Amino acid sequence: MHKIWLIIQREYLSRVKKKSFIITTLLVPIGFLLLFAVQFILIAFNADTLRIVVKDDSGKFAQRIKDTETLYFKKSDDTLNLLKLNYRQEGYDGVLYIPQLNVDNPNGITYYSDKLLGLSAKSYIQTEIKDELRKLKLSELGVDDKVYNQVQKLQVEISEEATGGGSSANTGLATAAGFIMGFLMYMVIFIYGAMVMRGVMEEKTNRIVEVILSSVRPFQLMLGKIVGIGAVGLTQFLIWVVLMAFINLGLGVFAGGYLSNMQGGGMGLGSGGFNAGNEQQMEQALFIAQSMQSQIESLPMATMVFGFLFYFLFGYIMYAALFAAVGSAVNDESETQSLTFPVSLPIIISIFILSAIMEAPNSGLAFWSSLIPLFSPIIMPFRIAFGVPWTQLLVSMALLVLGALAMVWLAAKIYRTGILMYGKKVTLTEIGRWLFRSAA
Repeated sequence: MHKIWLIIQREYLSRVKKKSFIITTLLVPIGFLLLFAVQFILIAFNADTLRIVVKDDSGKFAQRIKDTETLYFKKSDDTLNLLKLNYRQEGYDGVLYIPQLNVDNPNGITYYSDKLLGLSAKSYIQTEIKDELRKLKLSELGVDDKVYNQVQKLQVEISEEATGGGSSANTGLATAAGFIMGFLMYMVIFIYGAMVMRGVMEEKTNRIVEVILSSVRPFQLMLGKIVGIGAVGLTQFLIWVVLMAFINLGLGVFAGGYLSNMQGGGMGLGSGGFNAGNEQQMEQALFIAQSMQSQIESLPMATMVFGFLFYFLFGYIMYAALFAAVGSAVNDESETQSLTFPVSLPIIISIFILSAIMEAPNSGLAFWSSLIPLFSPIIMPFRIAFGVPWTQLLVSMALLVLGALAMVWLAAKIYRTGILMYGKKVTLTEIGRWLFRSAA
């Protein structure tokens, strides 16, 4: 055990002391913070207002299209040709022409400008004209405007309340969180599994392993390397959790303090160069951020963190053992292609399953794939976000532990034969013979 511990220390310390580890560990939470900051800044400084002059031959739509924070409309009675010639001199960005429209076939609406309309501006204009056309059509059918407005205000929202200890979080948020966890698991298993394989290959090709094996057994070396590199991954993930928690707390305090100042009149952004529309956009963005934060808190965060750590640990051990076996069986990078594909295939299939069950996290496919050890490290973290019965979670964990131990046992047979074999290209058939020969 002492020798395994020394190998673990060597693998762990040699990696966490590298600058690349420190930089990568800090870049993820910093990147998250920068994304939020960029979004906030873009909203805050989006002060450009699109000024559009409207030529409405029907006389029914120009009054319908109201100004917004970023759109300003001005009705004009000038001719269309004159407006097209002079709209720039008059300080406008374009001309919106609305001809006499047939309610049943409203064609001919045109926007004239040397710049294309933005997607949101075009969508807003189309929506406003469509609503007015709908009102005109209903009026032809004898439906009163008040009735139409009442119907328009009707909204249906489904609130979600879990029973039996499940998650009561928003379905969309749970789907996003679960998919991120599953995909992150896919990435870290690949990254750290490949790291184990490269480490084994380097020691084998440099003949360092011959010196190491003079004092330790092959199984001890493989296990120490797997656990040491896995500890690097766990350290990185725990640092991410702590940093992200502080960032989330800081954003919550900032949003709450900003909104309090806005409501109390203590922060006048208008005096700092922002208009009222910017203030309203920023306030709305911060309200959304606070709402998202409260929804995130409704997720089973403790179970998700515990589940991610558990499934990362044993999922990594299972796949890292296979990657270590592949690394021991090959002599250079060119030989890894044919052997790594069978090892990687279950992980790739897990991503396909994950995409298939996003709309049905409690389906039969989701249930069985979250129990099969080769798939559960990616599928079960996704399901945890929706709330999984403890019986299913415990069965899945037990099967994963057994699967990881079985894979380590099988990989050890390949490792102790392949690690000292040089100059021969190994096939899957020969690896199968190693397993049976070792068992004899």
